[in-house]
Amino acid sequence: MTFFIKQDGTAWASGFNAYGRLGDGTATTRLEPVQVLTDVSAIAAGSAHTLFLKTDATVWATGFNRDGQLGDGTTSNRSTPVQVFSDAQSIAAGQLHSLFLKQDGTVWATGAGNGNYGQLGVALAPGTTLPIQVSTGVKAIAAGLWHSLFLKTNGDV
Repeated sequence: MTFFIKQDGTAWASGFNAYGRLGDGTATTRLEPVQVLTDVSAIAAGSAHTLFLKTDATVWATGFNRDGQLGDGTTSNRSTPVQVFSDAQSIAAGQLHSLFLKQDGTVWATGAGNGNYGQLGVALAPGTTLPIQVSTGVKAIAAGLWHSLFLKTNGDV
């Protein structure tokens, strides 16, 4: 998958589109970029799902959702982005989980739970389909395959 944001805030996507992870309403692989959303400020691509942060601080998600990583309260795959969060300043997508950093410094997580990895940052098995608060006092987030990182305002990671 390849995503980019044009200067006008439109989000564009191309590539393998299983589960609708590009967000164009289909599961068709796109060899040429297609416009997905408008007013986008950031994109985070997980293994098979995608998060879009819009300029109004809302988060929209699309793609694979077996473990609730989209955060819409379901485990249904989505081929069109659905709004899942608000008041966000940044987003991060891992293999089967998503992170949202709110403007107040709280971190919220959704998706695959504790299992063997603890990627949500809390002991929560099997996981959650809606974002739950997992940390406070954070200024930056990152998500990897099976892990999450939080940079706290005091400099701790």
